[in-house]
Amino acid sequence: MKLLIVEQDARLGEVYTTFIRDLAHEAILVTTADAAARELEAQAPDAVILDVDLPGRTGLAFLESQQARWSSVPLIAVSETAAEILALQCLKLGAVDFLAKPVPFERLRSLLAFLEIHTLQVDGPRRRVPRVAVPISLVFRYEVEWTAIDLSPFGVKVSRQAWLQPGATVALGFALPDGKPPLQVKAVLVRADSEGHLFSFVDLNEAEFRRLVDFCKGLTSDRMAMFRLGLAYEFGKGVAQDRSEALRWYQRSAALGLGQAQRRLKALGEER
Repeated sequence: MKLLIVEQDARLGEVYTTFIRDLAHEAILVTTADAAARELEAQAPDAVILDVDLPGRTGLAFLESQQARWSSVPLIAVSETAAEILALQCLKLGAVDFLAKPVPFERLRSLLAFLEIHTLQVDGPRRRVPRVAVPISLVFRYEVEWTAIDLSPFGVKVSRQAWLQPGATVALGFALPDGKPPLQVKAVLVRADSEGHLFSFVDLNEAEFRRLVDFCKGLTSDRMAMFRLGLAYEFGKGVAQDRSEALRWYQRSAALGLGQAQRRLKALGEER
């Protein structure tokens, strides 16, 4: 994976570069937003680590640029200012995540490992981040229930809510079908389109982020994870019971050769 690092402090930039190369990724280091714009066009990186506090043309100004906003490249914002209002601003402008300095390298390692899936999507247009289609239920304000269209460690997409405007911040609760306690997260509405409303998560801790990474990665490639999700939907464990969803996940697991899923499909077929 090729990463563009935009960091005003050259010494810190070299630390990032060494860390990224130790992960067997390619690193390109620049110190200004103007240089970042040129390299984004010339190098076609797979992700960008962006210092928000750049002198002159700031990282926020770069995020606001048409080039950045129309790019499908994931941008990770970092700043010495850990204020939530700055994190919200970066997420609203399209950053997939916000990390306060000193950057937690284990979090960055997990983030890059998940984004690496992104580089494998070679057919057709790419999303800024890979997401999985999983119709989990979310609770808003303890009473209004929404259904997710898809999910990533960075956010969730739900059907359009006419009364919400971009920039709205909400508290969401949802249970993953992994047998663990429900998650309670803060999220900001960053985009509305014809398919629905996309929320970015704010201030996830490392355990919450790692849990979402493991869940989403499992559903993109792990046939046993798909089988377990089929079981969750068939028997209503952590999610609403839904036979059609159970069949869909069993079929995906069976297509990858899992005998348990093939047998479950056969059993469900015999029950009809």
